Amino acid sequence: MTVVVRQATARDVEVAVPLLLDAAERLLTSIFGNGNRDEAFAFLFAAWLRGTGQYGFENHWLACVDDNIVGIASCWHDALPEHFDRDTLNAITDYFGIDEALEVVIRSQEHAIALHSPLVLEMGIGHLAVAAGARRSGVGTALVRYMECKARKLGKLSLVLDVEAQNLGALRFYEALGFVGQQSFAPFITMKKGVAPL
Repeated sequence: MTVVVRQATARDVEVAVPLLLDAAERLLTSIFGNGNRDEAFAFLFAAWLRGTGQYGFENHWLACVDDNIVGIASCWHDALPEHFDRDTLNAITDYFGIDEALEVVIRSQEHAIALHSPLVLEMGIGHLAVAAGARRSGVGTALVRYMECKARKLGKLSLVLDVEAQNLGALRFYEALGFVGQQSFAPFITMKKGVAPL
């Protein structure tokens, strides 16, 4: 099976957003749905179509097999556009309105304490998910390898990501790819892997 990783587009929304939600359903549902999965999905759908910001298609890559989308990933680093954070906040404010957006931001900050922000020489990976029917077939590995190449081109020396401590399958997957647990702030474990320079 040949896995091709490509930049996401707006037209991928119908398949990509369910995968995006699957990547961290409990966390995203808590933040954007206040416990309501459908509300979180509706926000992510709208944010994806905006293009820019943390949940827009411009910062996502898709794994495809025979032109079928079977995986998704995103990344964060210090070379993102200056308007990246502003666009993320605008997506939240435009969707929820000012009052509810403040509540969303507060819920987000409560979780952000436990998440690792990448340092200057690190690239963070996020929103990584593989469709149920394509798991254990190299899709996740292809996405991580793609991100590793991206990190190398950016001059980063390591990849970092956060995994829920109870997600033993994901922990084993990342360990098999060379990631090592660094620190733990419940409910997450930060994992890190060195990237050989060009």
